[in-house]
Amino acid sequence: MKVLAPLPIGFAVFMVHLATIPITGTGINPARSFGAAVIYNNSKAWDDHWIFWVGPFIGAAIAAFYHQYILRAAAIKALGSFRSNA
Repeated sequence: MKVLAPLPIGFAVFMVHLATIPITGTGINPARSFGAAVIYNNSKAWDDHWIFWVGPFIGAAIAAFYHQYILRAAAIKALGSFRSNA
C-alpha cells in the first residue's frame, strides 16, 4: 500500500537520529554536517566526519557487487534455463 510508505522511511530517519546524536549531533545530511564542521572549525567536529565520506563509497561498492554477482548472475542463469527449455 502506497499510503504506508512514509512510515518505514520516517522510522528509519528516527532510528538514524537516535544512533547519531552522540556522533554528529544528528547530522544525517553530509552537506549540513560539512558546513557546520567548516564554520565551527574545531578538531572534534572533524573526528567522526569520515563516516560521511567512507560510508557512501562502501555502500555503493556493496550494492554494485550485489547487482553484478547476485542479481545479474541469477537473471543470466534463469535466461539460460529458459532458452534450453524453449
